[in-house]
Order: sequence, then structure tokens, then C-alpha cells
Amino acid sequence: MPDVPLARLGPISGRKNDVGVTLTDLSFRQTSTGRRYPYPDFGSDFIEALHKALAAPRHRGLVRSTLVCPSCEASLDGIAVGRVNVATPVDLKRIPPIRVEVEMPGMTCPGCALTLVRVDDREVESGLSDALIAAFDAAGVVPG
Repeated sequence: MPDVPLARLGPISGRKNDVGVTLTDLSFRQTSTGRRYPYPDFGSDFIEALHKALAAPRHRGLVRSTLVCPSCEASLDGIAVGRVNVATPVDLKRIPPIRVEVEMPGMTCPGCALTLVRVDDREVESGLSDALIAAFDAAGVVPG
């Protein structure tokens, strides 16, 4: 693949069920057939980096598993899940950072006030992936 200069987009948005996402400064390659991911493994690299950038509850215990804050270890038992908004940069080695804003189910830690997203829940995780796909589709950015 010849070197094609990268352009940047944003903001672009997508939504699926309870999850909304907005991406700003998304790098892409403009080709004769349209907008393409900035590099071949971008999709998997991006979702992995996004999951690492979002603070999510951890499970503690094997027999009686409870949710705890990953920062202060406070118990999250009984904390209501509601809609939260989080903004974070997603750093990838091969392109400039992408600013990501998510609106999704989550909670606030009672111990340290950290906003936690429920990306540990399979349905929410699937909604996040689908919202990202919707954002890429809306901007016409596809693999390839």
C-alpha cells in the first residue's frame, strides 16, 4: 500500500440503543474509492485502546463476586446504574490521538467519584461497538 497522507475528521457521531459515541480528530486515508481506515489493523487497535481508556468496574472475588472501583477498590454493590458521559483521548502508536466522548450506562464511585462505564456488561460492550460502526458509516470511513 503506497503512503497516502492522512486527513482528520470530526466530530462524527453514532448511536446504538443506550450507547452514543462522538469521535473528534479521527484520522483516515482518502483514496480514489473513498475514505478508509488509517491503517489495516486500526479497527481492532482502536477498540482495544478505547476499552483501556474507559474506567470500568472490576469484579472481585471468585465465589461471591462483587463489583469494585478500579481506582479506590470501593464496593459498588447497590449503586444504581444510570446514564453517564465520559470524554477521553484514545492514543494509538501509528496516528495522532482521537478524542472520544461516550454516553452510556455507568455509575459514579461513592469512594472517589470516578465515573465508571459498564463496558464490562456484554450488552453495553456490543452497543459501544455498534455505535462506533454507526459513526464510521455516517462518515463514510471503512476498512480497506
